[in-house]
Amino acid sequence: MVQGKRKERYHVHVGRIFLFIILPLAGIIAGVGAGLFFLTGSAKAKAIGQIREEVTVSYGTPITLDLFLSEDADASTCEIVSDISQINPCDLATYQITLMTKGYKVKSILNVVDNIAPTAQVVPQKIYCNQLPDPNDCIENVYDKSEVTVTYAEGTDVSVGGDIMVGIELTDAYCNKVVLMCPFTVIDDHTGPVIEGCEDIDVMVGELPSYREGVTVTDDYDPHPRLTIDNSQVDFDTPGSYPLKYIAIDECGNQTMVTVSVIVNEVPEEEEEAAEGGGGGSGIRYNRASNTAYDNCTVDDAYAAARKIYNSICKASDSDVLQGLKIFYWVNHNISFSLHGTTTVSWAAAACQAFGRRYSSCYGEWAACKALCDVAGIPNRQVGRLTGKHTWCLCYLNGGWYHCDATQYPGAGHRFSYMMTDAEIARAVGYHSNYNSASLPARCTISVQNYINVYKCVVYSGMPSPTRTPSPTPTPTPTVSPEEIAASDSAAAASDSAAAMSSQSAPSSSAAEPSQSAETSAEAAPSPAAPSSESAPESQAAPSADPPAPPSPAAPSAEEDPGTGE
Repeated sequence: MVQGKRKERYHVHVGRIFLFIILPLAGIIAGVGAGLFFLTGSAKAKAIGQIREEVTVSYGTPITLDLFLSEDADASTCEIVSDISQINPCDLATYQITLMTKGYKVKSILNVVDNIAPTAQVVPQKIYCNQLPDPNDCIENVYDKSEVTVTYAEGTDVSVGGDIMVGIELTDAYCNKVVLMCPFTVIDDHTGPVIEGCEDIDVMVGELPSYREGVTVTDDYDPHPRLTIDNSQVDFDTPGSYPLKYIAIDECGNQTMVTVSVIVNEVPEEEEEAAEGGGGGSGIRYNRASNTAYDNCTVDDAYAAARKIYNSICKASDSDVLQGLKIFYWVNHNISFSLHGTTTVSWAAAACQAFGRRYSSCYGEWAACKALCDVAGIPNRQVGRLTGKHTWCLCYLNGGWYHCDATQYPGAGHRFSYMMTDAEIARAVGYHSNYNSASLPARCTISVQNYINVYKCVVYSGMPSPTRTPSPTPTPTPTVSPEEIAASDSAAAASDSAAAMSSQSAPSSSAAEPSQSAETSAEAAPSPAAPSSESAPESQAAPSADPPAPPSPAAPSAEEDPGTGE
């Protein structure tokens, strides 16, 4: 009994110890542990919270610690662990950056993007009403990380004259935009050019006059109005009065027209009789002037006159091909064809006469080319037809002999033959058949026509060279005596004249010639077929005093001038 009571008191005592001592103590320990866990987690969270999970910056921004810190972060407890020296801040890319904060490693995403609008400088413009230029012409020095598209801002209006500001909108590939204001001077032009110096023209049958002589074209705004001369209604083979139209157009499209008369007169009987006696092939000009004024000119006189011209059009650095082209270009553009009046006393006298009067038969034009080629050191030979009478040059250029003829042919404008093979010269405009080829050195058979532009006086790079023959020594005198070629200036029969006009209307298949109409720019010229588009011209040095203005190679109907006002 007593034993049972003792056991009961023991269990009560143990229960009280557990209830009042062990259990509270366990609760205290658990609470302390939980508190410590909470405090530790809170500290880590607070530390991690100092670092931004993702950062986006513009390209070019320096990569520094402060980019990754939150607003209330303690920078002294943070650092960048990743090697940011390998990052180019100008490259558009995404990077993962590791940082350390209060002993904890934290990762952040860095985005380097383009959110900067393009920059550029405006270029002030001067335009006519409703003639907006390309917007790209209105800016320069454009800079951006990506391709930039340039457009006019919405609502751009240039329909009224005056000084205005026009918005030029620049947009890059990332849709960043900026609008720059460009000063525009808008001209309200409704006045056509002024044409002065137009007068009625008197000519003989078969003569082609100089339409532009004394004619000037000016405009109040356009410094170079275009002049077109329409002679499509003139019949130079039939006496009568015909209308000739001068049409000037400025760059705004305003047009002025002046009409004069071309009076075609019958050739006096004495002139017809003189034509039968000879004087220069199938001609386009009758001239009653004396042909004896230059008869006493010597070879030295011819070379002295040629040297002045050569020095004004050629450079020592020019290749022989380019110098030769400049020579034949100059003769073709500056010495017009005349049916009569060429002296045949000597080639030197004919050359001096051609240089002095600026018109001659084919014999005088050949003599002028010979004098210039001799001065340039270009070996040359005379070529003459055995029948029909015509004379031209054979020149040693680029290591081979080629046919060259500067003669102005009726209706052919300024189309002339340069560096042609036998096959090409046979098809060229003019009379080049039935010559004594056996008396000439072997001619080159390699065509170079795709590397020459006779209209712009340009030689393109890449011209093939033949197997070179020994370079001959230039001869100061012709290979044929004046007496033997005096008959070369005799007028061709009427059938020859008709054949000339026919041959002139069919362009040579061997030359690169443009197809032009009266509305085509006088500056137009063909591009070479063989050289690549990257081939640069060896020179563009056409004589500045006489810019190229080739009319249509067909029978004359209209001529066009760039309208320099000269």
